[in-house]
Amino acid sequence: MPYFMLIFVLFAFWPKEKPKTLEDFRWKNRLLLYFGQEIEKGWNIEDNLAEEINERKLVYLVFTDSLISNQELDFSKEYIISLQKKYAMGAKGPCWVLIGLDGGVKMRKEDVLGWDLVFKTIDAMPMRQSEIRRRGKL
Repeated sequence: MPYFMLIFVLFAFWPKEKPKTLEDFRWKNRLLLYFGQEIEKGWNIEDNLAEEINERKLVYLVFTDSLISNQELDFSKEYIISLQKKYAMGAKGPCWVLIGLDGGVKMRKEDVLGWDLVFKTIDAMPMRQSEIRRRGKL
């Protein structure tokens, strides 16, 4: 019995590995990839916005000269460059991409980020509707 408890404690508190690719988020989190240089000073997320983001299981990745996220990541520089090439697709200005729990692109906009549109889009997704019903919010 003590061995069982030791194994349980080890697994419960074992350090979790940081995501290395977007695939590591599949079926766990929705992703918002933002590409734009005008936010180099950082992204200020207010508490109420952070709640909305967390409720929707949303991880954001902001690509500027560095990578900003609300999740600890272990992305290589080469992988970051490949994401920029794949998802920014030669955008002339800021653009963002919303990726669903299934890993599919749900929306891509060449514009500054509008959180209302992001949340409205997520809330219309079938899996999100199911989450809302389970929580009794519909």
